[in-house]
Amino acid sequence: MKTATFAAQIVILNDMDKILEFLNSCGVFYLATSCGNQAKVRPMNFARNIDGKLSFYTSKQKDLYKQLNNNPLAEISAAGKGGWIRIHGAMSFNDSPEIFEKWAAEAEYFRFTNENKVVCSFDTATVEYMPGYQAALPDFIANWEKTIMPEGEIKYTGKL
Repeated sequence: MKTATFAAQIVILNDMDKILEFLNSCGVFYLATSCGNQAKVRPMNFARNIDGKLSFYTSKQKDLYKQLNNNPLAEISAAGKGGWIRIHGAMSFNDSPEIFEKWAAEAEYFRFTNENKVVCSFDTATVEYMPGYQAALPDFIANWEKTIMPEGEIKYTGKL
């Protein structure tokens, strides 16, 4: 099992970029937070590698930010042709204008001025991947722990 933070080594960053590629290939992924004793799940379609961390943005005025600020534990889930992935860990925040300047150069919808925007990033994360039926295994799971589930399915677990 790999154990490192996102920024520890270039190899880890490459793995994270491949995980982002998988998330982007799904089109939509789902982010779970909590509000008191109630789980909240929302569809997302934008994530990036910011300073070696899996990141997305939101507004400080949205419930998403308020929920993560109260409880920074979050989980992403996505399914695609190759299988499904689950990423969970603790979030941190960054409202640096430089990040949004980079994103604005990449996508026009980031060219808005809003002092409430904030980047949410996984500081560390555990990633679980289950390949689809007869799907080729992605190389980002190399050296991850392999578990054969009671139903016969295979699950791979690693840390980024």
